[in-house]
Amino acid sequence: MSAFDAQSPKSLSDVRTLEEGELVSVIVRRLTLCGAVLFLAAWGSGTSGGVGALSFPQASAKEGLAHEGTVGVLPVQPGSSHPTAVAGLRRLGTGSGFFISAGRVLTNFHVVGNCKALTVGNNVEGREASASLVVGDPVVDLAVLSADAMEDVSPARFQALSVTPASDRFAVVGYPEHGLPVLVAELDEVTVYVPDLMSDLRRFNFNGDVRRGNSGGPVLDATAAVVGVVTAQLNTPEIYRTTGVLVDDVGLAISNRTVFDFLRANQIEFEVAAASEPSRSLDLLLDEAHGFVRQIGCWR
Repeated sequence: MSAFDAQSPKSLSDVRTLEEGELVSVIVRRLTLCGAVLFLAAWGSGTSGGVGALSFPQASAKEGLAHEGTVGVLPVQPGSSHPTAVAGLRRLGTGSGFFISAGRVLTNFHVVGNCKALTVGNNVEGREASASLVVGDPVVDLAVLSADAMEDVSPARFQALSVTPASDRFAVVGYPEHGLPVLVAELDEVTVYVPDLMSDLRRFNFNGDVRRGNSGGPVLDATAAVVGVVTAQLNTPEIYRTTGVLVDDVGLAISNRTVFDFLRANQIEFEVAAASEPSRSLDLLLDEAHGFVRQIGCWR
């Protein structure tokens, strides 16, 4: 049995149940009064408003809104160069991750916890490096990978817990699926309720487009500092089915407070951003993020 199999969850829902009170307290701030009441009623009623109200945006036939059918095989770019560790295996899913130090990549546990082999893409079409699981925690949905040496890597910096963002302008950078997984990291602007970032919440919600493949990618502030890690999205069809309320484009991210606790507990080094960093334009923000955001491949 491989290290991946030994740490694999029995099912996706086993490792991704969020605390109900915590989740509701965050999301209610972003919903209309009417929508919040209906969502609370559905959540507490014992209906499928529980884990079914969430979907987890890793690109796979078992992820996101695609719960039906068997696990699919994602097509691989013609002429791609893959490491020998995946020879004879199929790529069943992709997610996002980002370098936090030389050779160390942070992502979601649910992206990597059920894989026989892992790859880290380097933003160059068809090029991937082999990776292995260093440590993972299914409860907080975080994992750190060890990746082979890659060129042009500039590790991400995390925003300090004591720094209040100057605005609610943030961005999610990752590899969202548009029918097929993308090969180069993309940026989507999102809005965050800033007091959530300054609170003791383990997760916070944000408003913006989150797709399969975004799981494990960073939420960045205007200075390109990481303020959280994308982990889930509200399942719009499921919530509408159970409540009649249309709640669209709401994602969930793991807070820096939780990330720091996880990294320190496992003695993983990371860098905190300087307090005086200037804001970047969106183009510069994406250029900088390309230095650390990578696509994670799950192979079986």
